[in-house]
Amino acid sequence: MLVKGNVEEIEGGICLTGKCKTCPPGACDDNNPCTVDNCLLGVCTHTPVSCDDGNRCTLDSCDCNKGCQHTPMSCDDGNPCTLDSCDCKKGCQHTPVSCDDGNSCTLDSCDCNKGCQHTPLSCDDKNICTFDTCSNSTGKCEHTPISCDDGNACTVDTCDCVKGCIHTRVVCEDNNPCTDNVCDVKKGGCTYRPRICSDNNPCTFDTCSNKTGECCFTPISCDDNNPCTVDSCDKYSGCVHTPKSCDDKNQCTFDQCSNKTGECCHTPISCDDNNPCTLDSCDCEKGCVHTPLNCDDDNKCTYDTCSAITGKCQNTPVNCDDGNTCTLDSCDCVKGCQHTTMNCDDHNECTFDACSNSTGCSHTPISCDDNNPCTIDTCDCNKGCQHQSMNCDDNNKCTIDNCGADGKCCHTPLSCDDGNKCTLDFCDKEKGCVFTSIKCDDGNPCTMDFCDKEKGCQSTPHNCDDFNPCTFDSCSNKTGCCHTPISCDDHNPCTESYCDKEKGGCVHKPKSCDDNDMCTVDSCGADGKCCHKPINCDDGNSCTKDSCDSRKGCVHTPIACDDNDMCTVDSCGTDGKCCHKPINCDDGNSCTKDSCDKRKGCQHVAFNCDDNNKCTFDQCSNSTGKCEHTPVNCNDGNSCTVDTCDCNKGCVHTPVNCDDKNKCTIDSCGADGKCCHTPISCDDDNMCTVDKCDASTGKCQHTPLNCDDGNPKTKDSCDCKRGCIHEPCK
Repeated sequence: MLVKGNVEEIEGGICLTGKCKTCPPGACDDNNPCTVDNCLLGVCTHTPVSCDDGNRCTLDSCDCNKGCQHTPMSCDDGNPCTLDSCDCKKGCQHTPVSCDDGNSCTLDSCDCNKGCQHTPLSCDDKNICTFDTCSNSTGKCEHTPISCDDGNACTVDTCDCVKGCIHTRVVCEDNNPCTDNVCDVKKGGCTYRPRICSDNNPCTFDTCSNKTGECCFTPISCDDNNPCTVDSCDKYSGCVHTPKSCDDKNQCTFDQCSNKTGECCHTPISCDDNNPCTLDSCDCEKGCVHTPLNCDDDNKCTYDTCSAITGKCQNTPVNCDDGNTCTLDSCDCVKGCQHTTMNCDDHNECTFDACSNSTGCSHTPISCDDNNPCTIDTCDCNKGCQHQSMNCDDNNKCTIDNCGADGKCCHTPLSCDDGNKCTLDFCDKEKGCVFTSIKCDDGNPCTMDFCDKEKGCQSTPHNCDDFNPCTFDSCSNKTGCCHTPISCDDHNPCTESYCDKEKGGCVHKPKSCDDNDMCTVDSCGADGKCCHKPINCDDGNSCTKDSCDSRKGCVHTPIACDDNDMCTVDSCGTDGKCCHKPINCDDGNSCTKDSCDKRKGCQHVAFNCDDNNKCTFDQCSNSTGKCEHTPVNCNDGNSCTVDTCDCNKGCVHTPVNCDDKNKCTIDSCGADGKCCHTPISCDDDNMCTVDKCDASTGKCQHTPLNCDDGNPKTKDSCDCKRGCIHEPCK
């Protein structure tokens, strides 16, 4: 601007002649809100405006267009142990957080990396006889004695602070030599069982002397006063009353002994079972035999039975109907009933083939409806369901053709909006969408005009970027670009505040107090000085060796207490000393010898109760822990054997000897174990002979009968059916 007068000429705010005292109105306005414009002796001055708002919680700067800017300051120090805030007078404040969780049983602290930490209070009194807890209400440790009750009334239960629960067995003694003293776990008290004086000989009466405790064995009497028994005593089974054997070895006679005389009787038995469907006979070895009448016709299609009324065979055809209409029922004379599954397949893909037990085959048409109104649904008997899409093309490129939910064609006008506000969009039926670019010019030389696809025409201010992120760059319509330095002071002595030209913007770099030692807690104090506080590595456990490694931090190495002895339980005590408690190898089984091997641990060797006597059953009693030898039972259930036991061989079953040395009898042993001597029958059905058996040879002799009656007046003769006949002489 040039102002001409008699005295002054001013151009660009400068007095050309040097004689100016004032400046024309508006001559010093540089249109920069970041300067205070004045005229001094005719010379324009532009003093930078002060943007300090007196608030230490803002970063103050000036924008060439907007003027002073007050950006809120970030006070985050990256420390979770402080609550970060800003005081307009003092600046950033970092108040320590309270980590009190209201639990008296935790030690509350704060870790600069993890934040609040609540370490449970250790209440371990190193006494294994107490259950240690902490009271939430008082914060005091409580040590409740543990229960050592093992539920066994035969033990006295106590607790040892080193060994833990100890269960001492109750000692039972009644000073009676004839009792075995034990403690009964179930009844809960001492039991005095009478001493067993058995000599394993049932032929003696066994007692115990209360004075000496010695066993006495008195022989017993086995006489049963029965003439039909042979009385004896077996040292293994006791009294034996062996029935007198009346068995004639003939199963077709009923053999018995008379209790009065002791003599044997042999009565023929009846084998008639009153069943017309059996053939009844008697076999001298097997006894009665009832042979079922064979009605089998070798045809599996008949049910073969015998009529209990008539005794005749009945061959009734079997019923092969299984009540299932889905099977074809027939009968094969070799295999029997056959049930062949019915084939209901009609070879039509448009039917669902099934068989009903009540109605037989059914062919239900399948549904091909795919619930899509835009398809034509049909069924092909070979391929099954077919779904043909509906054709909705109207040959117009300005519509979107589709099929609606009602099955009707819908032609929706095509939207040609390409989402680009830099084009004029319209549609051509043959070509489809057409997009024509628009031009953008706002007539402002301080802007660069362009088009944004989303926003449309945009005016971008000229780039006044001086590529220095530490200045605030702006553009004035009159003066052009201006570059105002930004302030980065956060008023925190523990940060280094500066502007980073490479990264851009203010940087408040926390002052590094890291001494690269994991054994210190590093922090910065209110005066800006570093503090390195040694960490406490004591874990409160006397069984660990606590140390600190500058690289790894706290190290808690467990004290090694393994003595390589499988017979001890190794642990660390409250005083930090190793404790090697002997292991309890008692398996609660009185029949095993319990011991411990340093390498293998507990060993349980079963007692050997074998007395090398095959006439006893050897076992160990779990209640007493003593071997028991129970005599074996050699009774084979056969009355015709004498049952004994040999200590080397075991049970011996000797057949009863029924030989009466009489060749005219058949000797056998009966079901009652008594011998039976059946006389040989020499009857030749001839009344004219005297039949008898020769005792020396065992052969029958048939001597002619002497019919002479000594009467000369009779004619004596013999009839084989009637015997002697004495006819009077004529």
